Amino acid sequence: MRNLSLVLFFSSYLFSFNYHLKPYKISDGVHCFFGLPSQITTSNGGNMINSCYIETKEGYIVIDSGPTYSYAQSAYSIMEKERKLPVKVVINTSSDEEHVLGNEFYKEQGAILFAPKRYKEKFLENKPLILKKILSEDAIINTRMIPIDNIIERDTNLTIGDLELMIKTVSGDDKNIYIYIKNKQIVFAGDMIFNNRMLPLKNKRSLLAWEKGLVELEKLAWNDIVSAHGYMTRRSALKKTKKYLDLLKNNILNRIKDGETQEEILSNVKLSSFSKERLYDVWHFKNVATAYDELVNIAKEIKKVEKLESHSSEKVNLKDKSLIKPKPKPKPKPKPKVSSVHYKSFKVAMKNAKNKKKIVLIKARSTTCKYCDQLDRIISRNSKVKNILNKYFEVVKINTDYQTIPLGLEVRSTPTLIFIEPKNKKILMKLPGIRVLGELLEILNEAVTDGHNGGYLKK
Repeated sequence: MRNLSLVLFFSSYLFSFNYHLKPYKISDGVHCFFGLPSQITTSNGGNMINSCYIETKEGYIVIDSGPTYSYAQSAYSIMEKERKLPVKVVINTSSDEEHVLGNEFYKEQGAILFAPKRYKEKFLENKPLILKKILSEDAIINTRMIPIDNIIERDTNLTIGDLELMIKTVSGDDKNIYIYIKNKQIVFAGDMIFNNRMLPLKNKRSLLAWEKGLVELEKLAWNDIVSAHGYMTRRSALKKTKKYLDLLKNNILNRIKDGETQEEILSNVKLSSFSKERLYDVWHFKNVATAYDELVNIAKEIKKVEKLESHSSEKVNLKDKSLIKPKPKPKPKPKPKVSSVHYKSFKVAMKNAKNKKKIVLIKARSTTCKYCDQLDRIISRNSKVKNILNKYFEVVKINTDYQTIPLGLEVRSTPTLIFIEPKNKKILMKLPGIRVLGELLEILNEAVTDGHNGGYLKK
């Protein structure tokens, strides 16, 4: 009987879905499997979630067990090769299926499971899994929701081996939690932030609770932040989420105040500055609809308060005109901002550079490269750098983890800048490790000077 069980176990392993997982180091003892920035499909097996593991003296802590039993099985086989430790704890940051359906595999290994309050309700509802309708049989095999050991209803401190974690709740949101590890200066933010793709206000998620949670998260001291989706691990992902929610809220409230109908608001609130985010077309319209349902009553209360204030102000003005406040002086017009750097595909960049007598600049980076993040910040924030790049270069960005560098080129480290003369496809310079403003400006100016002297760059 025992031999038969072993045969069944190994056959299910051999015929389960191949997720091609690859761990990326975030910091010492912290690694993540980054999912695809897309929706769940049959071909990706639900691999659109980030699942991380943290090494302690007692064993591994897993953040989000993943979309299927097979996914968790694949992840653990990679963890074991690195260091054969047991999984002590699994913390699910959301009750959504793609976060939690690997729980049973880890439970079989002896792990203790944690999840937000909504998980228990979903389990008791006992509804058919949504992923079973989407994923192939080899991906979803052995996968089901199982009871949870610890439901997180309030902020909870947890010590595993030599590591202390804070499991943080979000007021007004029973579906999401996040994890803060102070001595590693890292936050596992779950669905609190979006990067590389948009996140939804689905299942009536509260926009106001989400905003409030982000304010609390931002107060914590951290260097790295890992969300449940996307590759970025820097603060700009948090800022982008805050900006989106703030614009969404204010746009809807102002339009309700101006008397627009629900249909008009659903059509007019586009927030086009976010239209290039992955899944914008899928989620933004639904986000407007969900946010409207929450904000419409708040807008009515604001109108009542404003009417009362206006009425009170009129009475005061009739009695004493000296109380009327003088009109504020007009603020000076802000200086025009330098437009951002526009990245092109290599094919388009080569064509444009050839026609306009510019230089093609390939900026090669990898997913979890902190120095690449540093270089990106310099490029996006410094007006001198942006002016030079827009005037003299056609810029291409390549992520070496999932893209091939054109012309058969390779890099040994990231970030690396590659300068190409488009007419003859000549490699002018190939420079690794640039991450300081002064050095970057010096290199760009040098490339421009050489281009002018060589006659291949337009003056």
